[in-house]
Amino acid sequence: MADFVDLAFDLAFKYRNPVMILSDGVIGQMMEKITLPAQKPRLSNEEIIARYGDWATTGKPSTRERNIITSLELDPYRQETHNHKLQAKYKKMEENEVRFEAINCEDADYVIVAYGSSARISQKTMQLARAKGHKVGLFRLISLFPFPKNELNKLADTVKGFLAVEMSAGQMIEDVRLAVNGKKPAEHYGRFGGVVHSPEEVLTALEQKIIGG
Repeated sequence: MADFVDLAFDLAFKYRNPVMILSDGVIGQMMEKITLPAQKPRLSNEEIIARYGDWATTGKPSTRERNIITSLELDPYRQETHNHKLQAKYKKMEENEVRFEAINCEDADYVIVAYGSSARISQKTMQLARAKGHKVGLFRLISLFPFPKNELNKLADTVKGFLAVEMSAGQMIEDVRLAVNGKKPAEHYGRFGGVVHSPEEVLTALEQKIIGG
């Protein structure tokens, strides 16, 4: 959470785009050691403009022209032009800002896809599965958008199936299935309403839905 807050501000300024940090109740009740990043020095107005562009609000000196920032356009053709700029920005994000961690996926027959607390739980599941002779890897998402669809699609060429583990009724599984594009089965296992799944439960779901299927 500490690392992502710092990264979120950098990305928000870099792309002039809102950044959402996802969390859950498990993280809110955890306590463990972290290494905090060094505090960044305060930037001068000139440094802010040099780094982020002249759109940055730095207070209005008497010598500066009015800086009006808006995406509201009543002319549909100008609005369409603006949307083309946004699409180009999103594409640039997809090219440069995909973040994930692939753990033991090199030799995996089956891959668990998870993020947040579910990923930590699934890492233990991976260890339990390998102890039983199942070659299981963990694909831990760091960014949900941009979604690492290309990397998951490549994995689909070498593995037998995917299990998306979420603390939800299944929002991410749709993205996983789109990324896999029908190459291999992709199933969902989730608990919700505040119930936290155990590593053993995830392993049972993996064996029933993917390995034993």
